[in-house]
Amino acid sequence: MDANVCVSAVLSAKGSPARILDHVLGEGPYDFELCAPSQLFPKIEEVLARPKIADRLRWRPDEIAVYARRLRLAVTEVPTGGLDVPRYTTDPEDDPYVLAAVLVGASYLVSGDDDVLRMDDPPVSVLGPSQFVRLWKAGLL
Repeated sequence: MDANVCVSAVLSAKGSPARILDHVLGEGPYDFELCAPSQLFPKIEEVLARPKIADRLRWRPDEIAVYARRLRLAVTEVPTGGLDVPRYTTDPEDDPYVLAAVLVGASYLVSGDDDVLRMDDPPVSVLGPSQFVRLWKAGLL
């Protein structure tokens, strides 16, 4: 899972990203496990604190930090720091998410980022959040 999905979940409480994260942050039972590189958590805090998003959410910095901590508890962190991250996408900031998926042998990389979704010859199957939710709800994960 990438930062785009986490931020989208906050911005639209009824969308597919929110459904995915609500499930993981809920009480269970859990049908899937979310994994992400360590970069996810500071990235979420940085993006949610941007004036345009912060104004829309009306979250204080401590509320943003609580959201990031809750995610850190619910999402399996995949250390990628210090590793030579291959170029998978046209945006080097997206490559650790792909590497994390490869390292854990993920079935899917869930992303809303165009650079990830348009990757040539991805090393792991890439799905948009709505595609992932359709598979999950159909019992195909």
